[in-house]
Amino acid sequence: MPVPRTVPIPAKYSLAAGLLLGLLLVSGCMAKTSPPLAAGAKTGATKPAAAAPGPKADYRIVIITNGSSPFWDSMDRGIQAAGTELGVEVDLIRNDASEGGQIRRLEQIAARSEVKGVGVSVIEAQAAGVAEQMQALRKAGVHVITIDSDGPTECREAFIGTNNLEAGRELGRLARQLLPGGGKAVCFVGIMGAQNARDRIAGFEEGAGNKIQRVDTMEDGVSESKARNNVTAAMQNHPDLKILAGIWSYNAPAIADAVEASGRRNDFKIVAFDAEPNAITAMEQGLIDVMVVQNPYDMGYQGVRLLNSLIREDQAGIDDVLHGKTSRETGLKVVVPDESSPLKSPYLMPLKEFKTWLVSQGLEGS
Repeated sequence: MPVPRTVPIPAKYSLAAGLLLGLLLVSGCMAKTSPPLAAGAKTGATKPAAAAPGPKADYRIVIITNGSSPFWDSMDRGIQAAGTELGVEVDLIRNDASEGGQIRRLEQIAARSEVKGVGVSVIEAQAAGVAEQMQALRKAGVHVITIDSDGPTECREAFIGTNNLEAGRELGRLARQLLPGGGKAVCFVGIMGAQNARDRIAGFEEGAGNKIQRVDTMEDGVSESKARNNVTAAMQNHPDLKILAGIWSYNAPAIADAVEASGRRNDFKIVAFDAEPNAITAMEQGLIDVMVVQNPYDMGYQGVRLLNSLIREDQAGIDDVLHGKTSRETGLKVVVPDESSPLKSPYLMPLKEFKTWLVSQGLEGS
């Protein structure tokens, strides 16, 4: 094969080419170093905006749960979405459903200088050790809020979550509609001392009225196997029991499993909080009458937005989340099997519509 002949380029053209190449290189470098969108850019949307994420901040935000049920999967999606939007590293740390576990996790966070904001689902309203660790973090300059389950107001700057007293009232009102003649009810919950549990149970009694009598509240310590055993025990201990009420998210599928195994579905009205994937399946199978559903995605999303604004001393961002208050309610949905349900509620949503909403949010449960 012949070797291609090299044609010499006149010097004046070489100089011009060099200048052109230099201009292109400078232009490219300038484009690469142009400042991106500000990390604190606000959005009022529940889901993150489509804009490119901001630069990564030099601090981290951590959310600590009270347990580890699938309820927290949706919250994790929310905090990750907010973190991506804001350019902040975020972590969801799942607790082992014990006060000691939350204390240890808070102590570990206190040793991490990069953590500047913490959200806590307080495991028990009277958990003094948890409250002390939250106060210690605040004294060290870390911003602390509560999410999902509140704690002492002196230990946190704000609360993000459900109005649990009103949510409990709604559950009670729905039970009263299902059983207008009244009857005996048992509530099932993970930890009775948690503020959200106390508020929901008190609200349930208020909404249910005098004809429905709560004869027991059974605590399972956030153990799903014990939750199922508690339902079986309640059916045995109270032969005339009419209403089974799940107060925490995993209680709904636990009730459904125990009732299905007993073959006594027609004996009970089943009302519950939240819509874990297994609870959605149970409702499709006719094993749950109604679910009062929270929005853990938005709890996590708004919690990270608030903590980020507190860290940055961005008052406009704080106001956008709290609107001048010390709490933000994240809303309710009342999910029923289909349009033929006799239940009435301002929050009503048939299961099919609810599932469509979940898909639109990229969620499996709520």
